[in-house]
Amino acid sequence: MKTLIIDDEPQCQEVLELLIRENHPELNLAGKAGNVAEGLAMIRQHSPELVFLDVEMPDGTGFDLVSSFPEVPFNVVFVTAHNDYAVSAFRLGALDFIHKPVTANTLREAVERVMQKRIEKATIEQWRLAFEAFSQLKSEKLPTRMIVSTLKGLHVIPIEEIIRMQADGGTTEIFQKNADKRLIASTHLGAYEEQFKPFENFVRVHRGHIVNLLEVVEYLRSNNSLLMSDNYPVPVSRSMREEVIERLSKL
Repeated sequence: MKTLIIDDEPQCQEVLELLIRENHPELNLAGKAGNVAEGLAMIRQHSPELVFLDVEMPDGTGFDLVSSFPEVPFNVVFVTAHNDYAVSAFRLGALDFIHKPVTANTLREAVERVMQKRIEKATIEQWRLAFEAFSQLKSEKLPTRMIVSTLKGLHVIPIEEIIRMQADGGTTEIFQKNADKRLIASTHLGAYEEQFKPFENFVRVHRGHIVNLLEVVEYLRSNNSLLMSDNYPVPVSRSMREEVIERLSKL
């Protein structure tokens, strides 16, 4: 798989190159670039199948680079520092990413994900939504939509429509207002807990449940649970009881 690295940090480039050459013979590293302009030129020259792409570079962002293509003809793995709004944007758009500093394990996991879905490149809607979320979070605004990946495909849903999320093994069942069918996301609940950190009204109240506090009808002291707008009683763990009551009082 022809591969490029586009990152403005020489150290990150070197680490990625070393890890690829030592551990991933399936990747053919064709070149490296340090900014958006160089990256675009290199992509047009080499027509890669996979690009490891930094988020913020001196002359723009990885999103700027991707938006230069009417359709993105290659797989992308973003390589990012611990940047909350960037990570939230990737998750809302169901895009792949790894944190800096890159390790052999995180790179291996990313390459495995790419190889498993090699033909399923990110859709234009994913890129648009992720870029929208990135811009909103950077401007200290909350995104309004998210993409949910299921076994049947990708679904765009309004965040305000989510009532609650419930763990179902390694997947998550998402309950929405006015939705007749269940939506089973191919993502574990812990990932959604991370994704929704910017949203104060979403909280993990139990190891198996995340709720939208704006959809709570009543707190039931008798069994320490939250009656939701879909008439479902969500249990609240003992350790979360005080925090949940406090958050509800501030709504």
